[in-house]
Amino acid sequence: MKQYYFFVFFILFITCSETESPEIISSYEANKEKWENASILDYSFVFQVSCYCTEEYTSPKAVSVRDGNIVTVNDLAYSEEIHRGIFSINDLFKEIEKASNQNVAVLETTYDRFYGFPTTLYIDRDERIADEEMRYSISDFKPL
Repeated sequence: MKQYYFFVFFILFITCSETESPEIISSYEANKEKWENASILDYSFVFQVSCYCTEEYTSPKAVSVRDGNIVTVNDLAYSEEIHRGIFSINDLFKEIEKASNQNVAVLETTYDRFYGFPTTLYIDRDERIADEEMRYSISDFKPL
């Protein structure tokens, strides 16, 4: 009987020692998962770009998204040509991933605590180049 207990204990010890510790999830991954789990496809928000650009480009824009795609900007039908540089939330996640893979000089992101979407994204692609930094901001988010 003692051999039986020893065998069970030995098996449990081996099994427990071989399990890996949980992987640490990055802030990006955790928030992207939170956003995806929310399953929000229809929403509106105010999008603003801060850069050394024209006032028209940097002014706040009211954006409506349906089925994950931008449909209106400032109550006008969305046009990729006219509204270049305006991102949906999924597009912002792609932009973060792209910047991360490019090893930019500075990548700073803050996320909404409840839904996990990026509320601000700052990218400085090359610290040696002046005036190429971009900041994207989302405010007044409303699920529809």
